[in-house]
Amino acid sequence: MDAEEIELIIDTPRVTLAPQSEVPSDAATLLQLVGKPCHFDEQCVCSKPQNNIVAIMAINAKALAEITNRWGSRAHFTSPLADMRHSDERCLTVDATERVCYLRLFDNGLQRAEALNATTPEDTLYHISEWLGKEIAMPIYIKGSAATTKLLRKYFKRVICE
Repeated sequence: MDAEEIELIIDTPRVTLAPQSEVPSDAATLLQLVGKPCHFDEQCVCSKPQNNIVAIMAINAKALAEITNRWGSRAHFTSPLADMRHSDERCLTVDATERVCYLRLFDNGLQRAEALNATTPEDTLYHISEWLGKEIAMPIYIKGSAATTKLLRKYFKRVICE
């Protein structure tokens, strides 16, 4: 990223990832197709490609206008969902915010990724349990919530706080 560029991280469950070559000119259509449409007061923005993967996400239209007025084309957007750390391993990575958990399952490359509503550590535990089932030994790398980390360690063998 150039020194002049500003990267803004958008915290929303209305985000998906897509190969760069598959992103339509109206990316909001893709969000709608995956069941995460923009709300009436939102617009769609895309991240810069990372390893040919683009994050498509909803952002409040007023916030987007303010960002554009202040920083213009220097502003770039990303999502925790687009974080590909540990992508060469077999693991689950979790970014837990106050309202969303971002899950990415890797097995020598991205296998699955989703942003899910989660306002409590128990919500995040539920989503991870749905993804991993009884596979309690898979490494889980987590960022963002000490309470969630503590809870996950009761149920999974390899929870690594980052």
